[in-house]
Order: sequence, then C-alpha cells, then structure tokens
Amino acid sequence: MALGLLITPLPALASGTLALHWATSLSTPEDPRPAPSSHPSKPAPTAGEQASRATPWPRMLLAADQQAASNRAFDAGAQAAQALSRQAWATAWMPRADASASASRRRQQINETTVNTPATALSVSATLPLWRAADQATAQAQAAQAEQAQWQARGSRTNVARELSMAFLMAIEAAEQRRLTLAQQDLLQEQWRINDRRLQAGAGTILDVLETRTRIDQSRVTVQDLEARLATQKLTLERLSHQAVTLATGFHEHSPDLPTAVSSLDEALLLAPNRHPPLRDALAQVKAATATDQARTAERWQPTVDAVASTSLVREVPQLDGFSQRQTTRERAIGVQMNWALFTGGFQQSRTRESAALLIQAQARRDEAQAQVEAALRDAYQTLSQARQVITLQRQVEQTASATYEALRKAFVAGLRTNLDLLNAQQQIYTARQSLVTARINALSAQVNILALLDQLDADHVTPLMPLFDTAPLPLLAESTP
Repeated sequence: MALGLLITPLPALASGTLALHWATSLSTPEDPRPAPSSHPSKPAPTAGEQASRATPWPRMLLAADQQAASNRAFDAGAQAAQALSRQAWATAWMPRADASASASRRRQQINETTVNTPATALSVSATLPLWRAADQATAQAQAAQAEQAQWQARGSRTNVARELSMAFLMAIEAAEQRRLTLAQQDLLQEQWRINDRRLQAGAGTILDVLETRTRIDQSRVTVQDLEARLATQKLTLERLSHQAVTLATGFHEHSPDLPTAVSSLDEALLLAPNRHPPLRDALAQVKAATATDQARTAERWQPTVDAVASTSLVREVPQLDGFSQRQTTRERAIGVQMNWALFTGGFQQSRTRESAALLIQAQARRDEAQAQVEAALRDAYQTLSQARQVITLQRQVEQTASATYEALRKAFVAGLRTNLDLLNAQQQIYTARQSLVTARINALSAQVNILALLDQLDADHVTPLMPLFDTAPLPLLAESTP
C-alpha cells in the first residue's frame, strides 16, 4: 500500500513535467539555462563581452573581399600583368625618341707636338616601328596574360568567399547541434531527478540512475566537442574577414525550410563558360599561348622594319702650339632599317617548339576546366536535390520518433517499459533533429558551391539565405551538474 502511494505521483510528473520539457526544449530557439557550473575554464561572460547581434554573413564576405591577404596579393599581380601588357604594346606600336650628350677632351702626342682637342656632342634619334610582327603578337600575348591575371584574382576572391562561407555554415551547424544537445541534456537531467526520487522511494533501481547519468556525461562531452568546433570556425572567420566575429546561435525558429539563391541547372551551365574563374583563366591562357606561338613563328621567319631618323651636332676645338680653331659638324639622317635573323644556331627553332608545346598544354587545361565545372555543377545540384529530399524524410522521421516516444512514455508510466527504453526513444528524436540540421547545412553548402562556381558568391547573392539564421549572438553557457 505504501509503495502504491509513493508511485502514484509518478504518472502525473512523467506525463506532465517531463513530456512538456521534452516538447519545448528541442523545438524552442532559446538555449536552455541550466544551473551555473563552478568549472574554472568556463567563466560566465559579462554583459559587455557579447555583442547584441551576430555578425552577418554578407558583412563578413564584404570584409574578406577587401582585406584578405591572398586577394590583395592577386590584385597586385593583376596590376603588374597589366603594366607588362602596356609595355609590350608600346614596344610593338609606339615610336621611340632618344637624346644623348657628351663632353670629352682628347690629348694626342705626335712626335714632339701635343694636340689637345676638347669636344662636345649632341644627338637626337627617333625610331618608328613599321613592321614588327613578333612584337605585335607578343603584345597580344601579354594582353591575354593580363586578362588571365584578372581572372586569377577573381578566382582567389571566390576561394576566400567559399572558405569563409563554409566556415560560417559549419559554425551554424555546430551552434545548432550544441543547442539541441543542451536541450537534450536538460531533459536527461530531469529524467535523472525522477529516477533519483524513484530510487529513494524504493520504486526504481540504481541502474536507472546510472544509465541516465551516463547519457548526461556523454552529452557534456558532445557539448565540449561542439564548442571546440565553434572556436575553430570563429578563428577562421576572423582570419579571413580581418575583424572580430560574433557567432550566431543557429537557425531561426520560424525560418523557411530552404530559400533558393541559385538558378536552374540549365542556366548555370550556360553561365559557366563566361563566369567560372578557372575556366576563364584557362581560356585566357589558350589565347596567350596562341599569340606567343605566333610571335615565335614571326621571330623565326619575318624581319622587323623600322623608320629611323637622327640629327647630331659635334664641336671640336683642336689646340696646337697655342693656336686653336673651332670645328662644328652637323649631321642629319633619315631612312628605313630592316633586321632579319638568318641564323641563330637553333635558338629560334627551340623557342618555336616550346611555344607549340605550351599551346597544347593550355588547350588541355581548358578542356579539363570545362569538364570540371560541368561535373561540379551537376554534382552540386544533385547534392542540393538530395538534401531537400532528406529534409522532407527527416521531418517524417522526427514525427515518427516523437509518436514512438509518447507511446513509450505512457508504457513507462504504466510500468511496461524500462528507463532504457525511454532514453532510447528520446535519443531517436534527438538523432532525427540532428540529421535534419545536417541536411539543411548540406543543402546550403551545395548552394554555396554553385554560387562559387559561377563567381556569384558575394553579399548580394547570399542575402536571400539570411532569414534562415538567428541574429542573436551565441551565448557561452555553462553546463549544469545533477
């Protein structure tokens, strides 16, 4: 009779407090607030240590685009390539004028006679290229290399944006998984208290308490691992954006399932030849290699023809036995100059073979880049489609797991199921929601990859995805101990 009185309050407690806590703790966007811990490595943050809002994804992309060291390095390389292109164009097409001046004193000894001759000379010469096929082709090659450097700089920006975006998504996943784990930890603590009261009343066993305590310790380890992942991703975001970053708490409570920030696969395949940086880099390399091959052929077979003009003034004053006489010489010349390499010992032939091999290499690289971008786009869209299907299936799994838990809870209250059965049912709901978070992150990662492949991973294109994320900063919660 006494045992029955002790067990009588249990159904109300299990069906009321426990069920309500499970339903709210894994669905609410707010993090649970367990009792503070005295662990010295996790001090409670002050009010000024946390920002009022998480750092937005678009803002970090803008900062990384301007501040990332690799972007600045590639920008400088593109500017240098542009300067080289202008130099090659000037060599091939622009006239050149040179001026020179000299002053000298010549001393001659003829038998016993000494002749001192001071002299000054001024000259101006001009050269106008009339036909320089090799230099003109070289200028075209340098222009193509400048274009290639620009696409390499854009590719660097895309890589930085992709790395930053993936770090942001990994941080969102870790924050959301941490929130779910803390919610499950609170539920396990409540279950532990129930089992402890049952043990003290003589209705439960020490095994129930130990099983629950083991699950609590496992959840603590999971939280620590997730916090380490969050710290790593935070360092990556700060390194790329060159600013202090406040992480978000995870997904927004009322966020849409999956906003779309990308076009269709057919449109992406049409855009790729004009937008994919590595492919545009390879196309520019083919153009540069073609022009270089033409330049080497021209060097081997074609002469250079220049119009030349010059004028000079030379003044000498020979001094002999105290007498001197100024002599002034003026000279003007105009003409056409042709240079033709007749024999170079095989030098030009080797340069021609080198350029032909580099052209073949560039064409192969272009074909590989074309195949890679098409395969990467198809794979990303396939991943996106599969992730959407998984999201739908995981929602169904979550509903089924919740119904199973509710049935097991009632059976547990009636004494037909054990504490381990109830813990396993809770774990199934937690696992289903974890898998749902992972599926949403996979879908977002696929969209990030698509945008990166099309050189569209910037603040404007990720803005439609921002309603998914909670803007509240990630709180550094301490763990509780039962």
